[in-house]
Amino acid sequence: MKANEVFDDVCSLISEKYTESGWKYSKSDHWMTKKDKNFTYKVFFYTSWNNISDKNVAFYGECAIMPIKSKDKLFHINTRQCNIPSGQLYWNIANEDNWDYAVQEFTNWLDSVFIPIVECCMNDLDNFVKQVTVEGFYPSRGYVVDISFILTYGSRELAEEATKRYYVSLDESIKKEFKENYESMINGNKTVSVYGNNMMRNYSNFRTVVENKIIITF
Repeated sequence: MKANEVFDDVCSLISEKYTESGWKYSKSDHWMTKKDKNFTYKVFFYTSWNNISDKNVAFYGECAIMPIKSKDKLFHINTRQCNIPSGQLYWNIANEDNWDYAVQEFTNWLDSVFIPIVECCMNDLDNFVKQVTVEGFYPSRGYVVDISFILTYGSRELAEEATKRYYVSLDESIKKEFKENYESMINGNKTVSVYGNNMMRNYSNFRTVVENKIIITF
């Protein structure tokens, strides 16, 4: 089979498992979506431009939560970050004999990592925001948080708590950059380094903190 046909078939096999729970699959875009009044939940299926039919066809994926009418990702995680499949960058689905294993492993990952977050957002958002404030979206990967999510769907008090926890989670060198730029910009002054500009890891959190004048006691 051609590489694109193999990829299409595996995506369809996975998406079929979620249609009864309200997920919609776009075959042309190779993603699944689900929505509520606040968010769009997406599961992206990816392959490679360097596929070789019948020899090597890559398959991996990503999950994300985005506010309605926005493309900004409040939370996202991919299979590679979770070392799935173990020790590899992707599943090789060129051989149909490998499909069942890839589908099973991918759906196990989806069901354990992303679906519980989706269900919490849809069914108990208030308590989930509090939970994320304390431990982040995905505790096994450290304190993964979006301050804007906490501020918008929780409270300023929770956002201040999340900001403190976020700051503590940073590497020491990043803490220094964060602190110096924060202390300058929170008083209306210029950035003191490139960290204060849109040139840094997870800039959106720092921007949210400064623009909303969230108080941090260092």
